[in-house]
Amino acid sequence: MNEFKKVIGIVTIDKDIILKSGAPVILVKNEDELQKISSELGKILAGNVYRLSNGLVLITST
Repeated sequence: MNEFKKVIGIVTIDKDIILKSGAPVILVKNEDELQKISSELGKILAGNVYRLSNGLVLITST
């Protein structure tokens, strides 16, 4: 059975990457903050954290 994961949060340094999103988008100042906030949100939301090659971090439901 295939289950699709829902994006429940997005974290990025680059505000130009995200134009519109159904999920909350968190804009951070630098790489350190990106890693810290992504990790914290993943734990709080009990989600999976995925880092894309363009620096965008997606948090999905488990």
